[in-house]
Amino acid sequence: MAKFAHLCVLALCVVLSHSAALDKGKIKFKVSGRNLIDKDTAGTSDPYYEVYYSTDGGKSKSKIGRSDTVNDQENPDWGNTFEYSFDRKQNPYLFFHVYDEDNLREDDTVGRVWINVADYLDKGQVVNANLDKGGYLTVKSADSSATPKTGAAGIPLPVGTPDSQTLRFKLSATNLPTKDDVGFIPGKSDPYVIVTSTEGLNSKEKDVGRTATVSGTRNPSWGDVLTFQWNKNKDQRLHFKIYDDDTLREDDKLGQGWIEVNDFVAKGQSYTLVLPKRGSLTLTKA
Repeated sequence: MAKFAHLCVLALCVVLSHSAALDKGKIKFKVSGRNLIDKDTAGTSDPYYEVYYSTDGGKSKSKIGRSDTVNDQENPDWGNTFEYSFDRKQNPYLFFHVYDEDNLREDDTVGRVWINVADYLDKGQVVNANLDKGGYLTVKSADSSATPKTGAAGIPLPVGTPDSQTLRFKLSATNLPTKDDVGFIPGKSDPYVIVTSTEGLNSKEKDVGRTATVSGTRNPSWGDVLTFQWNKNKDQRLHFKIYDDDTLREDDKLGQGWIEVNDFVAKGQSYTLVLPKRGSLTLTKA
């Protein structure tokens, strides 16, 4: 009995040590891309990416490094390995900006995405993240001591969570970009959101709903209640496209981003998404 108790204590110490290590430490990762948009009219893109980190919700960022360029490839596997020292208490994010390298003109943006480091850790250090312009990145551990993963896992769901349910949520945003500037005087946009969904990374988008327009604000809180039929066994993702409502011209894009619906449920149905361009979008249980 004493020997069994001793083994239990050792096992508990290992678990606690592993948990503490995930709260603060260093990650090593590699990146690959799939179905990237083609920015070259005469051929296939030559993609590379720059990676940054932020500890203030995306308001500022610091560069970690730049990958090599992979020529003529819409599905690149970059061989570069990057490291980042993290502290969960700082709520760190990684920002990936993918470009098409061009010798004759400015490099085009292929896509961008923010990844919450805590979510990345909770998913076993592998995540598939949709880019804002199309395609996705796979970010996974390059640490040889880590347990190899064959695919992305989800954030653990709370005990007792049903297999499926109808989700009801509201949206709010902060620090959105402005499009109605007059000269050097910044204006205030009239934002609304269109929401669509997919099952998996490449399926056709289906309509979920649209919010009303909130006039004259960079920090809208939409009163609309949106609903979505969630199933934990499907890789369901929500796509949010924010526009500035304009009666005299085509509505401008203010930002867009994706979430995995399982992440929203795992977080207690309150989730903040950092938008690639500027600002953030929050989903709150209704």
